[in-house]
Formats: sequence, structure tokens, C-alpha cells
Amino acid sequence: MATSSVLKNEVIEMSNLETIKDIYAAYGRGDLPFILSKLADDVSWEAELPAILAFGGIRKGIEGTKGFFAALMEEYSDPKLDMNEFAASGDAVAAFGRYQATDKATGIRVDSPVAHLFKFRDGKIVRYVNVVNSAAFVEARQQVQR
Repeated sequence: MATSSVLKNEVIEMSNLETIKDIYAAYGRGDLPFILSKLADDVSWEAELPAILAFGGIRKGIEGTKGFFAALMEEYSDPKLDMNEFAASGDAVAAFGRYQATDKATGIRVDSPVAHLFKFRDGKIVRYVNVVNSAAFVEARQQVQR
């Protein structure tokens, strides 16, 4: 009985991990509809950042999540997201890597380590937490204000 439960959890973890890898591939090709299709209606999309960065904030629902991506596209060009380390446990997947993009207002290239946490419920993402080197983004943005 316990072995069956362990195997079921491993299958769920692998499925969640594959979903996250598919989402990163979709981001790379600009396929926002695919990403949104993997979210629960009540998703919490969190990037706690200084107000100077429009992509920051805690957004609720799919419409709120669209605002995160819209702000990224409005403020940054030539994004490159390279996620290369993953860990899955139960209903959670953590991913680590680097994000690079050019701040459109200043032309400065931002290069930051990133850590993402995804929580799942019934195969859909219900929570996303984005951790970046916010100082690198703020410094690039403030160059235009000097």
C-alpha cells in the first residue's frame, strides 16, 4: 500500500516537473496562451519587487497574471530565460537559473539569478513565486532618472 502511494507521488511530481519545463519552453517561443492554460483560475502570481518595476506585485487570477507578462514585455526586450536546475516535491516544483533582458527605457542589459516556486493543485498551477536580484533591475531602471 505504501509503495503504491510513493509511486503515485513520484508520478505526480514528474508530471508537475514536465509541466514547468513545458512552460519555460513556451515562454521561450512567446506562447502565452499555453502558459495561461496551465494555471488555475484562482492562481496567485507573486513577484514582490519595488514599485519602480511594473512587473512586480502579487497578482490574482489569470487576468492578473496576464498583467505580469504585459509589464515584462512593455519594459524589457530581448529576454533570455535559462532555467537549469529543478527540484520537485509533492505539489511543488522549484526552478533556478538566470534571466537576462534589456531595459527599454535605458538600454541597459539586466542579468539576474532567478528562483521560481510553483505550487500545484489538481495538475494546475495555483501559486508562483518569483525571486530575482531586484537591485539589478532597479539600478538599470534608475539610470534613466539620473
